[in-house]
Amino acid sequence: MSRIRIVPTVSALILTFALLFGGFQIYRTYDLVQPLKSQLTHIASVQSAAIDLTGSAPLIVIKLGLVSDLQTTYDQLQSIVSTSIGTPYQIVLKDHRNAALYRDYEALQPILYQGIAHGTYTTMIANLLTSAAKLHVQARITMNASDVFLQFRQGSSYLYAIVPYSTKLSGASGL
Repeated sequence: MSRIRIVPTVSALILTFALLFGGFQIYRTYDLVQPLKSQLTHIASVQSAAIDLTGSAPLIVIKLGLVSDLQTTYDQLQSIVSTSIGTPYQIVLKDHRNAALYRDYEALQPILYQGIAHGTYTTMIANLLTSAAKLHVQARITMNASDVFLQFRQGSSYLYAIVPYSTKLSGASGL
């Protein structure tokens, strides 16, 4: 007799958990992910956005087209994401780089990291711009209180990098 009561109880419990989990997945998809994706893709230079909420910190992968000011675009992205998700989160920017442009970026990194280490930011920016021009790379470098924003362009290829020079809760990297 007790076995007859256990089977329906366990079945009801499993069904309840399945419904709750399904409801949570629907909420995440339609009340969080889709509106955030829509807001991000309304920014002019954003070509696509993908959101992964499965890890400990949400991962937002954004494919960017050409931007005139990476710092302003990133600030817009960060504002939208932090309003929707909160913190911590990680933003990964995808650009349109090629092997030659990436090699040029790697060649310029010692100037960047030396300038950050020594705190000689104006000299670092001037040296980066001069060295990039010698490599036939168009460059734009800006800074805020925690990051250096690098934009390199060579022909139809472009590379974006955000290099932190202080600690912060959320971050971005370029791919």
